[in-house]
Amino acid sequence: MSDPTITDLRRELEKARHTLIDAQSHLASHAQMNAALHCASEVYYSPLHAKVTAAISQIEHALKRTEQQAATLDSRSNDGRWAALLADLDRCMHGRHQGDDCGGCGGQSKGNHILRPGAVIGYGLRGEAIVMPNRDHKHDPTAWRVQLTGGERT
Repeated sequence: MSDPTITDLRRELEKARHTLIDAQSHLASHAQMNAALHCASEVYYSPLHAKVTAAISQIEHALKRTEQQAATLDSRSNDGRWAALLADLDRCMHGRHQGDDCGGCGGQSKGNHILRPGAVIGYGLRGEAIVMPNRDHKHDPTAWRVQLTGGERT
């Protein structure tokens, strides 16, 4: 697995973990409310609460397993942070990568509506254009640079 892939996976796992923690809190509050409503001396949590709790611990385990590689990438230089920033440029306003399922976009994410693949986002020292690459090549540094010749891309 490549370093950018692990960075993307860790980011998605973090989002899933936060969502599950919110769901766990909601389910616990609901169980406690039911116990109070029925003047019960004990709170009984639902099987769904147990599954959500188990999923959170599995995500935390996966994050710990990939922590060392992510730390190595960031401790070497700031490249890991910059790579993570660039990898996020294709996200839609709801936070989903282009082509991923997104409830806010109504199906698949349409991606960043401002930076479409091929859009020039800057220029390098030697006049090469820095472009938004397509989804399959966003982790390839050469895909971000295109040599311009007389206003045309090569």
